[in-house]
This record gives sequence, structure tokens and C-alpha cells, in this order.
Amino acid sequence: MPVVAERQLDSMKVKGTTRHFLLKIMGRNSMRVRHLLILWLLLFLASWVVYLTYSGQGSQICRGQQIKSYICQNYERGVIGGPVCQELCQENKLQLTRCLSKDAENQVYEGYWETDSETEPRHPVLFKYHMDLANAGYKKPETGSSMDDFRIMITAYLNRKLGEGNYEQLQTKIVNIADINHDGKVSLPEARSMWALLQGEEFLITMVLPNSEYIPKMLGFCGDLYVTDGLTSYRLYGVDFPAFVEFLFPTRIKNSINSAAAPDWPKKAHIGVGLLEFVEEIFDGPTGNLLMCDVNELSIGYNGNFDVKVLNLADIHSEKSITAVLQDRQCRTAGDCIFGANCRSFCDSDTGHCSGEVVRPNLQRVCEMLYDFLLRSAPSAINTQLKKDLDKCVALEKTSANMLMDHSLLLNELKDLLWKQISNSKQFMQQKKT
Repeated sequence: MPVVAERQLDSMKVKGTTRHFLLKIMGRNSMRVRHLLILWLLLFLASWVVYLTYSGQGSQICRGQQIKSYICQNYERGVIGGPVCQELCQENKLQLTRCLSKDAENQVYEGYWETDSETEPRHPVLFKYHMDLANAGYKKPETGSSMDDFRIMITAYLNRKLGEGNYEQLQTKIVNIADINHDGKVSLPEARSMWALLQGEEFLITMVLPNSEYIPKMLGFCGDLYVTDGLTSYRLYGVDFPAFVEFLFPTRIKNSINSAAAPDWPKKAHIGVGLLEFVEEIFDGPTGNLLMCDVNELSIGYNGNFDVKVLNLADIHSEKSITAVLQDRQCRTAGDCIFGANCRSFCDSDTGHCSGEVVRPNLQRVCEMLYDFLLRSAPSAINTQLKKDLDKCVALEKTSANMLMDHSLLLNELKDLLWKQISNSKQFMQQKKT
């Protein structure tokens, strides 16, 4: 055999052997990858089962049954009252199921309300309770207090929490809700229940926005435990991984799971429109402008119809109260003039105090939250314009001379752009705002 032909044959043998070896290695690696993915999945499922079993059972955070017992004991003694006390304490139609509390002070539970409805025998609800040790025992108003005393207490409280102003309408609304049996009078148990409820700032904002479509609707209360409509999701996007398994998942896997768990784009657009309309609603309302000082993606949920519901209302404050707090604060730099995560003002070097004027509007913060949420999987027809509007929105600050005009234009442009994409959807066409 010629030398050249021999070399070609040897080369082919080497290549064949190498190819066989590479295929063998790739096959082994493929099996290892599969085994690794299966292992990750098993770890995830096992961790999730443990989380669902034990989450909320920590005695330092979740105290649902103790709270219910405490409320019902005081109801039976005639210390407090409420429109749902009978369903909670005597008929057991209101049941707490899963603890959602993040801290011991603000207690939150999923549950249900047993009804006579054939279509929805168990209406999903949320229970909320603010643990206020300073006002424990339902001692205020004191025995012998009059209706005028109670009104004065409420007025002083509103001025302290919302800033100085005229809150006569809000005060009347609170007194009317406190009048559980609608006899035109507020008894001592009724007054003590309402006063205890008001100590939770989240309940206060619920009173400030009683007809809002964008917060969970209050269904009733017993003492200072109150009940709202339940939700489908308690965060704007992503999966609420248990803290103790966070380290098990690489970022890429978590991002993939979060993307898979997100609703499809028309539903995300519907949620986005609702959030933009909430910004519009709390701007210069009856009690003045409200600021979303600590609101983030974990503060935004939605129901089964993908109607947005803002949670953690305690993170929303009146602009007047924030201005007063910041103006009273000494500063050297603008970094000293921050309230929460989102409410910031300038440092006045002449006075050594914060200016008090909040620089970034609510719309800017909302656009930050919606940026990736809406751009991911957005229709190609609007992707460029949507990104352009969101970029402008994220850059909004009161340093701009035309900030208010830019704010209004951007808000309307974003709403119109999103609605045009989803208004023909059968699911949302009836909900379009005119």
C-alpha cells in the first residue's frame, strides 16, 4: 500500500476514535447535566414542601390563633365590637389558614369566609392585625369619654399622621364606620375598636382611600383585626422563594423560574395600567398628595382578574407629613435627606436642614418597577415607543422646570399605549376606563 494511502487510513482511524471518544464524553456530560437538573428540582420541591409546612409557624412572627383568641375574649367580655365579630368568634365562618407575616408587628394571614353561595362557598380573604404594644388592652378612649372627646382624639390623630389640614369629612367617615349598629351613636366598645384600628397606619390609608379599586376592599373588622378581599399574587413579579433555599438556586435558574411564573404580556399590561391609575388617584386627593416612600415590587399584588392591588399601605405617607419630617432633619449632604427608599429631598447648605420638597414623584418609582416587567415579551409593534416612554419616566425629577407637565403627559401616554394593545381583549375590554 502506498505511504500516502496508509497515512490517510491512519488519520481516518484516529479521527474515528477521537469522534467516538468525544461522543462518549458528551453522553456522560449530558447524563450528568440531566442528573444535576433532576437533583435541583428535587431539592426545590423538598424545600418548598418544608417551607409550606413550617412557614409562618415561628412563635415570634406568626401568632394567628393567639390573636384570634385575644380578639374573641375581648369581644365576649364586651370590651370591643365589630361587624364581623359574630362570624369570627361564634359562627366560625371566618378562618385563618396561612401566615404571610414578615414581622411580628404587622400580622397578615390568608383565610376564607364561609358563605351561602353555591358558586363560591369559601370566599378568599386576608386578615390584617397591627400589634401595638403601646396601646394594648383597649384602654382608649377612657370610660366616661363623650362623642366630642372621641372626635377631638381623631382630629388630633389625623393632623399628626397626615399633616396639618382640614379632615372633617374623613373624621365623619371614620365615626360612621365606627358606628357598627348604625344607631347614630358610638358606644365605648365601638370607639375603642376604631381607635385601636387607627393605630395601624395601613388601616389609616384604607380610610383615606375607602373607594379605591386599587387596594384590597375592606369587608369588615372585629376589634383591631380587619378583613379584606383575598388576592391571587402578593408580589408584582417573580416567585417568593423561601430564604433558606435562596442559596440553592443560581441566578439564571431563578430568572428562568420567575419568567415562567409571570403572567402573559396582556395581563402584565393590564396590571401596569392599574398601577398607573393608582398613581393618578393618590396625586392631590382629598387629603393632599400621597407618596409611595417604600413601595416596591413586593408591595404590589393582583387578584384573579389581574386587577392590581397595592399592599403594605403603611409604606404610603402624606406629602405634608413627609415634608415636615424632612424639614426638621439636619443634613450635610442629600444622602441625609431620605425617608424610606424612595422619598428624597435636597440638603439646603444655607440652613443645614433638608428642603423637605420630595424630588422624585410616584410615577418615577412606578416606572422603575414596570421597566423590565413590561419590556420583557412586549409586542414588537410598541417595544421601541414603550422603552422610550419608560426611559423618560425613570428620569423624572422635580429639578425639571416642566416636571408637572411631563408627569401628566407621560402618565397619559403610557396608559394609552398599553390600553391600545389590550382593549380588544375579551378579558379586559369591559374594564377600559373612559
